Amino acid sequence: MLTLTLLTCLSVSAQTIEEKIKQRVDYQETPGIVVGIFDNGRITYHAYGVANLASGVPVTSKTVFEIGSITKTFTTEMAALLSLQGKLSLQDKCQMYLPEAMVLPEKNGKAITLEHLATAHSGLPRMPMNFSPEDPANPYIDYRENDLTGFISHVELAREPGSQYEYSNLGMGLLGFILTRIENKPYGRLVQELILQPLSMTSTWVSGQHQEQSVATGYSGIQPVKAWTWDDQSVLTGAGGLVSTAEDMMKFLTTNLQASSKTSTLDKAIALTHQPRADAGKMQIGYGWHIRDGEIVWHNGGTGGFRSFAGFSKANNKAVVVLTNSNTGADDLGFHLLDSRYELKELKKPFAVPEEVLKSYVGRYELAPNFVITVTYEAGQLAIQATNQPKATIYAESETKFYLKVVSAQVEFVRDENQHVSKLILYQNGAVMPGKRIN
Repeated sequence: MLTLTLLTCLSVSAQTIEEKIKQRVDYQETPGIVVGIFDNGRITYHAYGVANLASGVPVTSKTVFEIGSITKTFTTEMAALLSLQGKLSLQDKCQMYLPEAMVLPEKNGKAITLEHLATAHSGLPRMPMNFSPEDPANPYIDYRENDLTGFISHVELAREPGSQYEYSNLGMGLLGFILTRIENKPYGRLVQELILQPLSMTSTWVSGQHQEQSVATGYSGIQPVKAWTWDDQSVLTGAGGLVSTAEDMMKFLTTNLQASSKTSTLDKAIALTHQPRADAGKMQIGYGWHIRDGEIVWHNGGTGGFRSFAGFSKANNKAVVVLTNSNTGADDLGFHLLDSRYELKELKKPFAVPEEVLKSYVGRYELAPNFVITVTYEAGQLAIQATNQPKATIYAESETKFYLKVVSAQVEFVRDENQHVSKLILYQNGAVMPGKRIN
């Protein structure tokens, strides 16, 4: 059963927030969603849906979610703190802190600095090319120092460090790895000592390093997916390894929001990360944090079954966190709650298709000799799985036409003159790809 959890007395505007988050669940965007808002000196939490579809346990402000790449802001804030403590300079060349065997490339004589990593201007690719997880459903845990050494020591930079923004999990993971070497501590212990303990964030840790019943299950549609976990030998943890709750994230965000008016070393370090350092497409970037329209400081995160948003506006004295246990994002909601000028995306209400019709589509469809889409039925919904790709839930917009939420694509089922389902048509990126049913 879906439950609506209100944790403060609500104003009329907060009621509107409840309607907006309820729609995310009712329209099957996510099984559960939790929103935390700091506004006018008051924090409110709004929760709807479930942490697990099988158990029906409702989400609350204490439910633990994977926050993915929001972890990057913790990594850069630790780097800023260590710089103020005199343990590093963000202008330092990264090579100073790497093992002898890990030789970082240069381009036109220009070396990668810690600031280049922190601002996504290193010239390193988004991911290392030798990233080949043993379990693709839990991809980061087995990427080790020897893997990083093998790639770093042979990669050629596409451009000079500092010349262009290019979002990079590799770059931020490398920064986190460097911090662990400087302090000689694993990432989980380091972030605990430098950020989490000072902010009393008792429900935040590296995923897989604590066992808690309050951790939500992640989903792709209605398909549960494995948690992404990391251990002390995982070297890219600083790019996306943390889990947290709405309550802990509000501690983090309100500290960030108010840091520039405080005098502690940690507050000064946090404030450093918000200063614009370089262009990032249509935005700017500080250390880890992106800056939209000069005033919205934000980051989002995504793992196999979770999407998250964290942001704040100093101009509006407001902070927002949005946590979902689905791989369908809710960034639009986060921006809208920070500033209503940002519009919400249009949500599609699922079309009700009779069970017998849905089951008639189950089968395998060959679009090419080595490319087959398998259609399955489970718990009232269809899912498709293409050759060598993960399974994805599809949603009905009519009795024969369906769409995906994880990518921009549509599927249509076609019947022959005898009303037997004979064909599937995949529409994606302007291409129309029919596939004959083969069983």
